[in-house]
Amino acid sequence: MSLSYCAIDFETANWFRGSPCAVGLVKVVDGAVVDTRRYLMRPPKGCDEFDEFNISLHGITPEMVQHEPRFAQRLPEILAFADGLPFVAHNAAFDIGVIRDACDVSGLPWPTLSYACTLVLSRVTWSLLSYSLPWVAEAAGIPFDHHHDPDADARAAAAILLAVAVHHHAATFDDLAKTTAVRLGSIGDGVWGGCHRIWSGRRCDLPGANPNADPNHPFYGQEMVFTGALSSMTRAVAWDRVAEVGGCPAPGVTKKTNILVIGYQDARVLRPGEELSAKARKAGDLRDHGQPIEVMPELDFVRLLVL
Repeated sequence: MSLSYCAIDFETANWFRGSPCAVGLVKVVDGAVVDTRRYLMRPPKGCDEFDEFNISLHGITPEMVQHEPRFAQRLPEILAFADGLPFVAHNAAFDIGVIRDACDVSGLPWPTLSYACTLVLSRVTWSLLSYSLPWVAEAAGIPFDHHHDPDADARAAAAILLAVAVHHHAATFDDLAKTTAVRLGSIGDGVWGGCHRIWSGRRCDLPGANPNADPNHPFYGQEMVFTGALSSMTRAVAWDRVAEVGGCPAPGVTKKTNILVIGYQDARVLRPGEELSAKARKAGDLRDHGQPIEVMPELDFVRLLVL
């Protein structure tokens, strides 16, 4: 296997993607891990307030980064570690979005790089109830603890990419792209393109969806249901945001549901083998009868919503 890449996972100080406070990096050369790195950093000025919820997720506090370089000083170290290799992340839209947004508020140009998303690739590899990192790691047979620790998340993404490649008998990124019909993402010179499935045919035109939305958005043409108390926005705002990107919000799980978004209180205990909410159980029952419903934690919803 000749796959070489750098797995990356950012943690942020607050809801703004451009507020990185830590990053985990795992370098893979020819299918083998050769080096790892972890950096703490201060977010860019003006975006460096720490939210209590974010702290509860990753455990990183303002005191822990007060003497660390800011993102603008860390970015060259991150890129030097990757040494031109493609980046890989689980929900890469978020992690690459961190780089873009943090560069914007730091007055830096976007670096030129390519990337693959194990969230996108896992959706065309395994049939799961949820594609959050713990679920995908279990499907890939990868031991995984300490979700939202940047080191652990980057190691998991690195291993998942290898598991996906083995599953599809792909020895290179070109092989992987062809067998999964997934286009790799890229950024550079102020232009970016997401890592996404190459869809054949036209997606359904659901009522209420924005007809001018980008058909490459992951929620385009998807009927989406919410359960639990959302922490990031009200339910009404969530419905509006889904419609803006071409999705169709719905009040309950039915045979038309594609994605069930679970509020943070539920999502933080949503682990393989544990008890699910009533809507999630209904989604599971429908999946058992052949309906491809995905259960998505609110954090993944927010990160995918704003590409």
